[in-house]
Amino acid sequence: MNEIPLHLLFKTVTTRRLINAGMVLSSFLLSAITKRQRVMGKPFILTVEPTNVCNLRCPLCVTGNGRMTRTAGKLEFETFKRLIDELGDYLFYILLYQQGEPFINKSFLDFVAYAKTRRIFVTTSTNAHYFDIDTARRTVASGLDSIIVSIDGASQTSYETYRVGGELAKVTAGVRNLVAERNRQRSRTPKVFIQFIMMRHNEREIASMRELTRDLGADKLLLKTVQVETEAEAVQWLPADESRRRYRTGNGSLQPKRKAIGPCVRPWTSSLINWDGSVVPCCFDKNGEYEFGSTKNGKEFSQIWMSEKYDLFRDKMLTERSSLSICRNCSQGIRLYL
Repeated sequence: MNEIPLHLLFKTVTTRRLINAGMVLSSFLLSAITKRQRVMGKPFILTVEPTNVCNLRCPLCVTGNGRMTRTAGKLEFETFKRLIDELGDYLFYILLYQQGEPFINKSFLDFVAYAKTRRIFVTTSTNAHYFDIDTARRTVASGLDSIIVSIDGASQTSYETYRVGGELAKVTAGVRNLVAERNRQRSRTPKVFIQFIMMRHNEREIASMRELTRDLGADKLLLKTVQVETEAEAVQWLPADESRRRYRTGNGSLQPKRKAIGPCVRPWTSSLINWDGSVVPCCFDKNGEYEFGSTKNGKEFSQIWMSEKYDLFRDKMLTERSSLSICRNCSQGIRLYL
């Protein structure tokens, strides 16, 4: 919720959304108590992937490191419009990002503007290599509520160690364009958050990043712990400072410091739609291992949401969560930001 200021989220509240959220949460609690899945209402949080294509090659990202098995592509506006037309009255907020750089999709700001016609909070995350003056102007005008800009180094050498192929000077110039345009339009949005993933090579740069955040005119610096998948990645990327790690390591094992207890609420409260319209449980299903169906060819999301496939997944979440591969490195319950 770091990229979602509560005072802006409150503006999305309607009676219908509150009633729907109450139904959803009640059905989750009943399911958790009885260990039998029930679902009422529609998701009130949605993640939508504009594209799984990226201009950078970050080594811990499945897009950047070549482990992406899904076909590359970009979300079509018509697919997005159908989703908003169907679910817009129930959604408090939309996260418009997943496995790619959102601004590579030329329709991205059209997605934002359309969602804002339904008074939905919209946030995104970017590497900020595409913020020329015109894009900055249109971004502010679109009504985007908040934006995370990933800057993982205070110098080019540090930055490109992880953001492979990136140019720090281009990123900082883009942020300046965005902040200047926000000021010019006398807008309070988007809130601009600089995200700094703390890793072994950059963990001593926190003070420099605070200074850079102030210099850019951004609203806040987010210090995030890094996610790894293997012991080898842990050795290379985890910070030396134990307090900045989300894992315990040793004896060839890699374990999150905290493991979520009980079922995850996400299969009841939220869902994720990839660029091709395929529906998956959440952002940890990066390659569509648990795909429930597709909305691309006119199929309503609600049919998929209430489908047998989705219900079977919820049943497993209630009784056999440890068998779900996407849950093994899940960050639910972990403090991601320091």
